[in-house]
This record gives sequence, C-alpha cells and structure tokens, in this order.
Amino acid sequence: MKALFHSFLLCLAFTVKAETKAPTSDQSLEEVAAKRWTEMNSERIAGSANGQPITLSELRQQVAPFAKEIREKSKSDEEFNKTIDDIANETLKSATDRQLVIAEFKNNSGMIPQSYIDAEIEDTVRRDFAGNRNRFIATLRAQGITPLAYRKIVEDRIIFEYMVGKIRETARQVGPGKIQEYFTRHQAEFIYKDSVQLRQITITEGAAESATEVATKVHELSEAFKNPEKLPGFVAKYKIKSLSNKTNPTFAEIAEAVSSDDFASQGGNAGWKNLEDLNERVVAVIRNLKDGEISEPIQFNVEGGKSVWFILKRDGFKVAGPATLDDPQILTEVEERVRTESMKKAVAIWLAELRAKNHVEIR
Repeated sequence: MKALFHSFLLCLAFTVKAETKAPTSDQSLEEVAAKRWTEMNSERIAGSANGQPITLSELRQQVAPFAKEIREKSKSDEEFNKTIDDIANETLKSATDRQLVIAEFKNNSGMIPQSYIDAEIEDTVRRDFAGNRNRFIATLRAQGITPLAYRKIVEDRIIFEYMVGKIRETARQVGPGKIQEYFTRHQAEFIYKDSVQLRQITITEGAAESATEVATKVHELSEAFKNPEKLPGFVAKYKIKSLSNKTNPTFAEIAEAVSSDDFASQGGNAGWKNLEDLNERVVAVIRNLKDGEISEPIQFNVEGGKSVWFILKRDGFKVAGPATLDDPQILTEVEERVRTESMKKAVAIWLAELRAKNHVEIR
C-alpha cells in the first residue's frame, strides 16, 4: 500500500508543481500532467470492502482538490508527501466504510425511491446550474462522469446519509447525568468573561437626510426614552406607522420600527457580548449603566463623512467567573456538545461492527 501511495503522491506533487512551472514543449500544462500521470500510474485497486473495489483514481479524485493548498502550506516535499499520504489513507478508510454502509442497506432489502434521486438531481441542477440541464450534463462529461454514473453517486450518498442518520438519531437523547458529567470534566472551558446582554438601536444617515436632521431625530428619541410621555409625539412626528396605536412603546418595539441594523427584527436584541469584543467607547458607556437603563446617543463617524448613531439598553451583566448549568445558554451548549459526542461515538461503534462482520482489504 505504501508503494501505491508513493506513486499517488508523486503524481499529485507533479500536478501541483506544473501549475507554476511552464512546460518545455508546446503542450498545455494539463496535457503534460495527464501524460505524466499515465506514465506513472495505471488504474489500480487500492482496496475493497465486502468485495466492492475502490480504485486509485477514485481516491485521487477526492484528494487532488486539496493538493495545491497543501503544497503551499508545506515547508518541504517530505511534509507535503506525508500530509497527502495521511489524507489518502483517511480517504480510503472513509471509502471502505461508505461501501460497507451501502452494502448493509442493500443486504437488508433497503430501496431508495427513484423520486428521491430525481429530486436530488433536480435540486442540484436548479441550485448550481440555474436550472440549465445542458450545462449540468456538460460539466459531468468534462469530469468524465456519465449521467447514469452520477445517478449512482447520488443514490449512494442518499443511502449513506440515511443509514448514518438513523444511528445518530438513536444517540440524540442525552440525560442529566451525562450532561453533568461532561460539564464537570470540562468546567475550565466554561468561564465567563465580563459580558453584557445588550439591546441597541442603530440610526444611520439616509440619502435624503442631512447630518443635522439625523442628530436631531436621535436626540429627540433619547429624550423621549427619558420622558415616556414624549414617545407618542416622536412617533407622530416621524410617521412611524407600526407604533401609531401604542401609547407607550417599549425599547424593543421602537428598535424593530426604526433601527437600521441586523438586530432590528429581534427588537434590537444583540444577545450576550463579551466586553473585550466591544468598542472601548461602548464599554465605557455600558459599565456606567444599570440593568434596564438606556444610554445617551453614541455617535461614530464612518468613511465618507456620514455618521452612525447608537442608543444602547443594558438588559443584564455578568462579572467574570465560573459558569454554571443554571445558565440556560451554558446548559444548551453543554447539551449540544454531549449530543454531538454521543452521536459521533455511536456511529464509530456501528462502523467498527460493520468492519468486523465484513471483509475489508487495503492493498
């Protein structure tokens, strides 16, 4: 197997180098690379799973797209060859596992409805080729793949994802005991930094507005937050229809109506933010607020001479220290980690069992 991969590596190395070194004849780079590949490597069987062969060209097709990037990051030919060799071995292992999973499905009389395969192909044509089937077929031909062979590729992928998905589903449920055990083992990873739960209103200068008009609007809104009886007047003056029937709109409702950032649809809720990730002017303002308080307007000048204004509301604050599972956000993160670990372990055990009861050969 080592000798097999050695020639495999040489081919990849040559192909990558050929991209930066001009050929000495009138042949194109692709022609030179193709000729060299033919000279060095005939088609071979790299391994098999349950009698299903896996060819060297199949491995090369999967590994070759990474070769250029690996070459650029490698400090020497030895490092490059070792990295490619490792990837090729992992690819071969994955390919044999894939064949075993597909065989297991078929041995249990499984059958994928043809409509599933048709739908998957149609999605690909629509998504990647703007619905142009001729372009899709031409791309397959350029890759040396027939439509029938591609259909088989799609079918195998659907089968593999279905079978692995079933195993993962059995491991999705995680109990409190596993969650607590994981949290105890990884508690050092769950440390709070000084953080704030933040809402914000962002007001930018529009094309039809002057800087003075925007500044006036922002300060009027700030004044209305301090004196809620002025909010209806602000709403009426700036014709905010979505708030016209509200006598005392909340910060979140106003943010949704007037803010111009991505958090507007969430009522300005930017979530929990580490203070070290925020602008120092914003941090200084936040530290001087109490929970529930709203800041004075903060102005930032951006490229082009326009201004962006922020009004912030501090909804909560956490001082740096160890986290606990009482925090819903921490509990959710730990649950997801435990679930991911459990599903990964379940798949690994299942694949090991498949390998044990089938014949796998690496040549």
